[in-house]
Order: sequence, then C-alpha cells, then structure tokens
Amino acid sequence: MPWAALIAGNGLHAVITALLGLSMINPADSLLILAIAAAACTLLGALAVRGNAASAAATVGSVTRTLGWLNLWTAVTFIAFFLGVAVYGAVVVFTLGASLAPLAVTAWSGFRASRGDAVTRPSAAQWWAVSLLAALGAALVVALAGSDSRGIGALLVASVLGVIDGFAAGGVAIVSRSLGANGVGVWQVMAHRYYATVVVAGIALLISVPFGLLAAPKMSVGMSIGAAFASLVVPFFLMQYAIQRLSPVMVTGTLALIPAIALFVEIVGGRAVSWPVLLLALLIVPASLAILTTQQKPVAVPAPSQPRQWRTVYARPFPKSRAGSHPHAAQPQQPATQIS
Repeated sequence: MPWAALIAGNGLHAVITALLGLSMINPADSLLILAIAAAACTLLGALAVRGNAASAAATVGSVTRTLGWLNLWTAVTFIAFFLGVAVYGAVVVFTLGASLAPLAVTAWSGFRASRGDAVTRPSAAQWWAVSLLAALGAALVVALAGSDSRGIGALLVASVLGVIDGFAAGGVAIVSRSLGANGVGVWQVMAHRYYATVVVAGIALLISVPFGLLAAPKMSVGMSIGAAFASLVVPFFLMQYAIQRLSPVMVTGTLALIPAIALFVEIVGGRAVSWPVLLLALLIVPASLAILTTQQKPVAVPAPSQPRQWRTVYARPFPKSRAGSHPHAAQPQQPATQIS
C-alpha cells in the first residue's frame, strides 16, 4: 500500500504540474497555488485530528521540534520548485530536484554513520547509484539548454532552484520518516507541516504583487484552487502516507521517475525535444530503479573491552623432607591474589 500511494502521488503530481508549466503560469500564479494548497492541507489536517487526544499529545516535546524542521524543509522545497516551474518549466526543476534528493539523503546517512548515530551506512553500490543519477540529471538539464524560448538566463535560475529543491526534498524525506517512526499520523503531519509555507507564500504575494515586483496572477481563483488540489493536496497526502513508512533513500529514488513523466507530458503537449534529451530521460528511469536495489551496510561496532578479573590462587605447599615434615608445612595455605 505505501508503494502504491507513492507511485500514484508522484504520477499525479508530475502530470498536473507539467500541464501547469505548459500553460505558462507566472510566479504569482505559483505562489497563489502554493498558498491555497498549504492552507487547505493545514485546515483538512486540523479537522481530521480534531478531538483526537492521542494526536494532540503527539505534538509535544521532540516531535514539535521535528515538525518545525519539516515546516522549514517543506517551505524551501515548495517555493523553490514552483518558482522554478514559473521561470522555465517543470522538467528542469523536476530533473534536478529528483536526481539530487537521493544524493542528499545518502550523504546525510553517511554523515550520521560517521558520527556513530546510526547502525547502518550507505554501501558503495548506493553511492555509485545516487552519483550516477545526479550526473544523468545534470546532463539532461544541459541537453535542455536552448530548447525553450525563455533563454539561458532563465535556465540557470531554474537550475539553481532545482538544486535547492532537491536537497530540501531530501530533508523532507528524512524528517517525515522520523515522524512516522515516532508514531505520528499522516493527518497530524499534514495539520502542522505547512505553517511556514502559508506564511512565506502569503507574504510574498501581498508584497510582490501590489508593489509591482511580480505581475498579477493570470489564473482565476477557481482555477488556482483546482490546480492546488490536483497538483499538491491530493498527491502530497498520498506521498506523505508513503514517506512516513518507507526509507528516505527509497522514497527519493522513486522521485527520479517524475522527470520522465513530466517530459512525456510536455512531448504530448507539443514540445519538441532532441534525441539526446529523450535518451537521457529514459536512462534516468533504470538509474533510479538501481537505487531501489541497493542496501545499506551495518556499521562495524568495536567489541567492548573486557574488565579486569580478579582470582584467588593458593600457594603450593612445601614438599615433605625425608626426615619428616618441613617446619613450615603445618602452616595454613595463604591465598595470593593475582590479576589476570
């Protein structure tokens, strides 16, 4: 069930977002869709856990701090992603974000193992797989240069935003898995995950549009609400359910399937692509599947040092002489303590 939810969420998110990119939405449209989706997730999550004492108790202590980190990573990844879609298109941001997220998760896992905070560490095969995926993603973005009318400057901006999105997505996967391991429910996470996203997206809209920093949204409010639910609310509920139950590297590995889906949607929508672009997009699929076959290695734990043991050894008695007993033979044996 978690795998089915993850695949369905990724597919729906990729298709709807690619269609939004083809419709040439502007940054204000992206921020509005993001703000609506974040507010809807928060409201629906709050309604779902209302009156649930166990869920309310789950928001205290270390879980509250973990939810704070999830708020930060969520806001960063969403804002970087949707601004990148508005600047250049979905494929570039999808590609860099999805190809770098497994690398970020693997690097974090290796760092924790080096500090002695984890019982497993990434294997050499996992490092090779995530590095290959990152290289293929970067090559695909380079191959896409010049295929869009928005120019190289927009491509560079979208690439930077895609890198930010990828590392932040890795943070989301790690923190979400931690919450799932602590028994926090999906609706509880949805209720508290998007506070920072709502605030940042709302403030950006209220400041940038009235002061002329961004053009006003082109989409109607009704269309924006529909896009928010189709591209974010429903897919991310399914994905949140999955990432709280699956390992972060497996979750981020499946994210690499999204660029291929988005590129296919754009090809169907009339975008012309070269054979190198199509070949690289197809190579990303087996590279991402290779990550799913890798396993982590247990961390070698040194054997604990044995404490020094004390034992009592009795002195050997004197032998009897021919003339009779030794003058000291009648004395009791004296224990002698040795260290071994």
